[in-house]
Amino acid sequence: MRSLTINVILPFPVTKPVGGAKIMYEYANRLAGNGHQVSIFHAVKRPFKKSSTPVWVKWVIYLLRGVARPKWFPLDKRIKSMIVPSITDKYIPDADIVISTWWQMTYAVSELSPSKGKKFNLIQDYEIWKGMDEKVHASYSLPVNHLVIARYLQQLVADHSGVQPVHIPNAIEGKKFFVQTPPQQRANASLIMLYSEEPRKGTPNGMAALKLVKQDQPALQVTLFGVYPRPQDLPEWISYHYRPGNLAELYNQAAIFFSPSLGEGWALPPAEAMACGCAVVCTNIGGHLDYAIENETALLAEPGNVKEMAEKINSLINDHPLRLQLAKGGSTLISSRFSWEASVQKLEDCFYKSLGGQ
Repeated sequence: MRSLTINVILPFPVTKPVGGAKIMYEYANRLAGNGHQVSIFHAVKRPFKKSSTPVWVKWVIYLLRGVARPKWFPLDKRIKSMIVPSITDKYIPDADIVISTWWQMTYAVSELSPSKGKKFNLIQDYEIWKGMDEKVHASYSLPVNHLVIARYLQQLVADHSGVQPVHIPNAIEGKKFFVQTPPQQRANASLIMLYSEEPRKGTPNGMAALKLVKQDQPALQVTLFGVYPRPQDLPEWISYHYRPGNLAELYNQAAIFFSPSLGEGWALPPAEAMACGCAVVCTNIGGHLDYAIENETALLAEPGNVKEMAEKINSLINDHPLRLQLAKGGSTLISSRFSWEASVQKLEDCFYKSLGGQ
């Protein structure tokens, strides 16, 4: 198959680690590694996004800040990465393929001329948390090839559009996230959790559950990590790592990973932790269920149910064989089903099919 010219569209310059952008950057790296010519365009202006600051002012500010290339992600040097005022024919060059993420950008991409490439959009979440539900749902019917990262999103898009999108699951980097410390050598009452101030992540519920567990498990030691500054007044039994560069090592030091999220697209940290041998306790939401299988790879609790979450964590601390069973089941599942090689191959197949198999 011939090398392709691929333009990747992101809704804004990404100045801190964000899961959805991380996935797009990873695809860009791997597509470039496969010999394709890849460019990334970060938009200043988004459809339906109101701003009191003129676009050109924001554009100049971004350029002066030098954020066209993410400082937190090792973007391949062969990739051109730039900031443009808007996603229009004026700023987007001709290509074979143009692929975006985020529902607003689907509208912009759908209006590009055919010379800009066959149009794709990767749906990474049910993006209605800022309202505009009708416009989000309508975006699923735009003349774009829709892709989704999770099974529940595949069904949701089909329900609203009548067309089933292609499912390309997220993947975990096996060379980075793997078992280094055998699970049986980890302290039973060691736990790691993502700390986030985004309401959908459910951090307040998670903290409340951990405090309940601590009452039953005096030996409990918790590690939090995140992109936010260390929260104030953390008790001494909770350590905090700000933007850690050794996340795989932190996962390997913990017996349990806990995700109290209220909503996710396809949550990366629980899957990364699984790959590293953590037994996972997480909420029963669509964004966990592609890999979190009750009593096989994880224990599931209802979102917002603090007591049930605490009970599930307690059960893993008290039941050593169960913890080891879930740790083994989880790491095996991730390594066997969620490889980047398979996901990139599926994406490339979609591209070539849209071009008539060229």
